[in-house]
Amino acid sequence: MKADVSKIEGYESMSAEDKVKALESFEFPEPTPSSDDGEVKRLREALSKSNSEAASWKRQLHDKMSDDERKEAERKEQAQKVEEELAALRRDKTIASLEKAYLAAGYPAELAAASAKAQAEGDTETVLKNQMQYLSDTKKTLESAALNKQPPLSVGNPPAGKPQTAEDNIIAQAMKYAGL
Repeated sequence: MKADVSKIEGYESMSAEDKVKALESFEFPEPTPSSDDGEVKRLREALSKSNSEAASWKRQLHDKMSDDERKEAERKEQAQKVEEELAALRRDKTIASLEKAYLAAGYPAELAAASAKAQAEGDTETVLKNQMQYLSDTKKTLESAALNKQPPLSVGNPPAGKPQTAEDNIIAQAMKYAGL
């Protein structure tokens, strides 16, 4: 909306600074809603009429539909719900059996659940990533167990079960004397 500068006295002869001041102090008239209330009323009446006609047609269609047709429609709807529930139960069963298999293989519970869900959904990338993580964790566990089973380092004592020689006895006495 442009400002009507003809309402400002002497606007054409003002300097740029005076024009800016005049425009800043100019009060614009409040916009008034269009006086086309008749058009709005006509549109509202048309919308109301079309809504009532649609409801009337719907009622007529429902009344014309026989009991057998209604029962058939309800049966189809119920069958659709049963199919969806059956698919969900089958998916849950598959996930549960896969999770059980992963747990039996030694997977941790959280990793087994994630792997089972990914396998049921066909997400091979996640299954393989989880398998690599499981193998890495298992390898670390086995390595630490192997280190724990090693015999401790000795300070010159012969290994257990090996007969002592005269030299071993001299070393033992020297160590005893030294406080080792």
